[in-house]
Amino acid sequence: MKIKIEKPILILAIAGLVLRIGFILFVAKGYFGRENIYVDADTKGWYSSIEHLIKEGTYYVAVSPPPGVAVDEFGEPVEPYIAEYSQFSRMPGYSFFLGIFYLLCGMNWETALPLAGWFQAGLDFFIILLVFATAKRIFRRSAVSFLVATLYAFYPFIIVWTPVAYSEYTSVAIMIAFLYFFFAPDKNKFGWSGLILGVAVLFRPHFFFLVPAALLAMLVLLKWNKIFFRRAFLFSACFLLAYSPWPLRNYFLQKKIVFTQDLRAIRNWDIDVLAFMQYMFSVQSDWEPQFSQILHKEKVHWPAASYLNSEDSIKLERVAFLSSNCGSGFSCWHGYKGEVIWDEGCNAEIKKIYDELREEQMKKNPFNFWVKVPMANLQKAVLKVKLNDTSTLIRKIASLLFLYRTILLLIGMAGLYFMFRADGTDQSFAVMCAVFFVLVYFILCFGTSVQMRNIEMRYFLQPDIMMLFPAAFLFDKFFGKYFSRLSFLRNLKHGFD
Repeated sequence: MKIKIEKPILILAIAGLVLRIGFILFVAKGYFGRENIYVDADTKGWYSSIEHLIKEGTYYVAVSPPPGVAVDEFGEPVEPYIAEYSQFSRMPGYSFFLGIFYLLCGMNWETALPLAGWFQAGLDFFIILLVFATAKRIFRRSAVSFLVATLYAFYPFIIVWTPVAYSEYTSVAIMIAFLYFFFAPDKNKFGWSGLILGVAVLFRPHFFFLVPAALLAMLVLLKWNKIFFRRAFLFSACFLLAYSPWPLRNYFLQKKIVFTQDLRAIRNWDIDVLAFMQYMFSVQSDWEPQFSQILHKEKVHWPAASYLNSEDSIKLERVAFLSSNCGSGFSCWHGYKGEVIWDEGCNAEIKKIYDELREEQMKKNPFNFWVKVPMANLQKAVLKVKLNDTSTLIRKIASLLFLYRTILLLIGMAGLYFMFRADGTDQSFAVMCAVFFVLVYFILCFGTSVQMRNIEMRYFLQPDIMMLFPAAFLFDKFFGKYFSRLSFLRNLKHGFD
């Protein structure tokens, strides 16, 4: 691969790097509201899994051991304690990524996690260059490609994730690499892109939705012929080659059929909490304030839609009492007013009642279940304009960035319309982007399985980043004549060639 980086794109990448460093040094603590900006709630799941693999030979998430299991002064089990399903609680991609830094730092997470965060921030310098090169392969025009790279370099929601030991940032970087190879002129590009996408799924499972999107994009490029089928087979085979070791390991070594991950070993996601969440998402688009009321053992104020018949008030009162007092999953959440419940408590009864109430919602209030609540989820996902916590000035300013995100998404949607009317790689990318965007948003907002309808903005980061491409396309379509007056854009020919 011949590499030539011209001055404008190099300056842009440097500016993006400086912005990320500035965020880490001066803004991140205020934005996240914590001293350790590199670690968040789910970080331990990834790093404990790879630590156990390195030290003990088994990949599993550390969970709090029940009474009777011997622990050391730090509360860690003296002997390995592997809870059922803990081998599947985190997909392995990001854990293995963190494992590199763990080994480099002499098996010390206190230095490994900050090093990983700084590495991710530094890596984004090269990803900005790669975004430009990828856009050049799709659009074949420097101005729109530079605009895509600019939108990415200054996109706030990629910047805030660069230092955090979560898979959000690395999964975006892998997605950009996938796009770079998918739209390459090389005849083996679909093999390489299939391998990369298989790895991406091991970081974030919703990249599964990019598989049908990529195949449809391939069909647009190659048309319905023998070449398409050969390339599709190559792509699929390479994808499975990279992804399949995970489900094969789960089946042959652990005797379980698990294609992505299973959270049942994580105690605060026990069946009582999952059943409550499933029920709440059948009634409304959030589980608050009811969740906090249960944890604090306060009176639970159920929404009006919860009451479909005279028996519901009795069931709801009882299940609220049980959830607050003998739900083991609830007892493991931060802020619970009581002691941790180590046995199963009354989880089975809690689950039974919530399941009955949910079934009743599906039968007697179908419009609310299938349309109203999912549409509220979609509205929240696309049109979110502020943070829930705006207690500090930085958080108030950060809330404005959600409005910027919404505007870019709407511009990107309009850009897709015009890209569909183009041809070649423009149209092919539009198909891929639209299918991936719709599948992720639809499944997360309208889906009914566990963890669906649980709307967190980070779950949409990857399709949101992809939407920067059609947003730039629309800007170029209507304002390209002004961009063309900029001499540095007229003369910009290279990125990665």
